[in-house]
Amino acid sequence: MLLAYYLLHIPRPIARQREFLIAFGLIGLWRWGWAGLHYVRAIVYRYWMYPRLQRRALRAQRARGPVREVVVLATTYHEDPWITRTVFESLFAELASLEGLPTRPRVVVVTGGADDDAAVEKAHIASLAVKRRGLVPELLLLHGTDGKRPAIAKGLRELAEWDLGPDSVVLLMDGDTQLRPGLFHKVLPLFRLPEGFAAVTTNEDGYTDGPAWFSEWISLRFGQRHLSMCSLALSRRLLCLTGRLSAFRGDVATDPDFRRQIEVDRLDHWLYGQFEMLSGDDKSSWFYLAERGQRMLYVPDAVATTYEVVEVTAGRRAIANLNRWSGNMLRNSWRAIRLGPWRMGMFPWLCLIDQRIAMWTCLIGPTAAMLAALAGRFEWVAGYLLWVIVSRSLRVAAACRHGRRVSACYVPAQFLSEWVGSLVKLWVMFHPVKQQWFNRGRQFLDASRQATHRNLRRALAYYLLGISCATFALIIAMYLNLIPLWRELPLAWRGRAASVWRVDQGTAAPERRELFGAE
Repeated sequence: MLLAYYLLHIPRPIARQREFLIAFGLIGLWRWGWAGLHYVRAIVYRYWMYPRLQRRALRAQRARGPVREVVVLATTYHEDPWITRTVFESLFAELASLEGLPTRPRVVVVTGGADDDAAVEKAHIASLAVKRRGLVPELLLLHGTDGKRPAIAKGLRELAEWDLGPDSVVLLMDGDTQLRPGLFHKVLPLFRLPEGFAAVTTNEDGYTDGPAWFSEWISLRFGQRHLSMCSLALSRRLLCLTGRLSAFRGDVATDPDFRRQIEVDRLDHWLYGQFEMLSGDDKSSWFYLAERGQRMLYVPDAVATTYEVVEVTAGRRAIANLNRWSGNMLRNSWRAIRLGPWRMGMFPWLCLIDQRIAMWTCLIGPTAAMLAALAGRFEWVAGYLLWVIVSRSLRVAAACRHGRRVSACYVPAQFLSEWVGSLVKLWVMFHPVKQQWFNRGRQFLDASRQATHRNLRRALAYYLLGISCATFALIIAMYLNLIPLWRELPLAWRGRAASVWRVDQGTAAPERRELFGAE
């Protein structure tokens, strides 16, 4: 919109400045072209590739038989009892509906204490009272109160003692994730395909106990996630194996390196040195597979419902969620980029690079609008707001097509989420050691507290953040000619008017002309 306004209204004497405005158009074409590519790829996967994979998987299951064993490893930490009971009743019902398994399915739950144990046991007893066609699931309860990563590692150590091979499937799930009917019937056959998928993750929707706008925002996020996952799955690679519910081949889940990657995942940073990731166990499990070039798949019609209970201010919880999601992505992406496109796959690798660039490009518009408002150019601000409404409506329409619902809150939630998310990513990029987690207990980690010269490192991080943001704003102000540097810059290298002497037939006749005359 700003580009169109300039091209139509900018005075002819300074029309040369349009070349700088073309940059905004190029960035817009790139962003919209990239979004359009994701949308087309998602349609191809959802309605062409995946249905064929599912039919082949069912044929393979009939020919080879079902997987040898199904094991579920779940973690729960002081969830509301009604959530725990609802979640595990759905899990036991799904397991009991499986037919043809040679052994009983097993459920290992690492809980936070006796209250969690009681809720899980009530759900198990209730499932025993319902007659099903499949085998009755076996339940094993463990205790783990040191965090989610140690809890998962404790469960994986238990699984390592069992004879689980590549014909077995291990599902990792959170204690706040309810399984929709038929989920296992869509996920398990995929592990019988000859492609040898190492892991599979599922679609999500949400149930929110909190303000209505927070619920609508979560719904929008899941719709966008669905579109992105479908697009990436076309390459038979993913950028995340969601910790809410993912399935792994038995030999992968029982690998000691896999357990160590989840239990203690350390990252190296040039400023802070080595530090551990607090949350983001799904990024750790994904990186383990990506590093080994393993194939992963997304199951768009297998849906799990996530429960979000907002116990703090909704705005604070939203920012904390963005900090956790975006922060873990940024912390993990640089080491993933270094794997290269050969192990990652070309398209997923380019998506990782785009994620690190997009946090800057998303802020070009609002930064330009704020600078224009400060300069008194409110017509630019009005034009930009109109562009935001139109463009975000189109983006939301694409997400709604995959997210199965429409809401009037989606448009403001879309651009506010983009802007706040980009600011959060900028903060995390310079402060990766500061991590917060509000799910299943409030946790906070600042690895810089144990570092030498802590105050110096923090001061340098703030300095680099400030310099980066100031440079970003300065470049945009120059492009918009709010700072007339491009108009005044020729004075720096052309200097004062020079005299040119013309020699004609041996007679020197001085002639003086301006090298930069008036236009």
